[in-house]
Amino acid sequence: MSQMIIATLMMFSLCYLGFDFTPQSTWASATSTASNPKSASAMKQRAEEELVDLRKNPKEFRTLVTGIQIFLGRFGYGVGPFTGKLDDATKQALTAYQKKTGLSVTGDVNFETLQRLTEDDQVLNRIVPYLPPLQTRNEDWEKWIDVKGSWMLKEGNTDDVLHTSRITCMHEFQRCIDSTASLVNGSSPELKVHTHVYDIKEWDEHKIVSLPYDGEACAISILRISKNPLLVTRFVTLKDGPGPCANVNAEDHQYILDDGRKVHHALKVQKSQAIQQILQVAQ
Repeated sequence: MSQMIIATLMMFSLCYLGFDFTPQSTWASATSTASNPKSASAMKQRAEEELVDLRKNPKEFRTLVTGIQIFLGRFGYGVGPFTGKLDDATKQALTAYQKKTGLSVTGDVNFETLQRLTEDDQVLNRIVPYLPPLQTRNEDWEKWIDVKGSWMLKEGNTDDVLHTSRITCMHEFQRCIDSTASLVNGSSPELKVHTHVYDIKEWDEHKIVSLPYDGEACAISILRISKNPLLVTRFVTLKDGPGPCANVNAEDHQYILDDGRKVHHALKVQKSQAIQQILQVAQ
């Protein structure tokens, strides 16, 4: 395994020690990114201790510094060749990066800087896929409907989990079947496919409303489809609790099934703006 991969894995391990992030469902992972403040503080302290121990091992610390130099070089801070030594050039690059990103300026390696470096690298690596347009078939509303599109938070902001769904509702069976493909953007982007079956509570000439669906860990959702104008909404309630849901923030979110081209454009603009904040460009 190359030094770059080893260094990156080390940095990610420190980052995850600090956040203790374990997605439990496609919807919970879209909104829950950290544990409670007390737990996060404890994890951060543990990560700092790990970093202190790492400094005592010259070979491992040099590998870590090599990874830092690679990231700083990629971000335009003029570091190279990558020696693995925390020399003056690397310290100056760290100082400039910390100033630009609003971190405490130390010119040295610390947990916050490692965390921010890995987060910024994920932004540069983030996939912005083309998402399918919104398609609907509701001519036989009283019998069945079929809708395809991509989900976006009603507030308009997008996150690191993209959901594209096809929803088919059949009046005869009083059910809606939702087939969702989810792209989780992280250190290793992952595509997941889920099928949710919603039992219908109401179906009249104006709307379809499902019963609560609790088939996913840490989340309950309700599907609502309005006929005119056609609007598909998913209400998601995240639940905290013992075991795997302990780190989930209990909160409500509302998603709208939208045109994938609109979501794609919003993601491209978002990534472009983020990259401008990350890269150091000579004036």
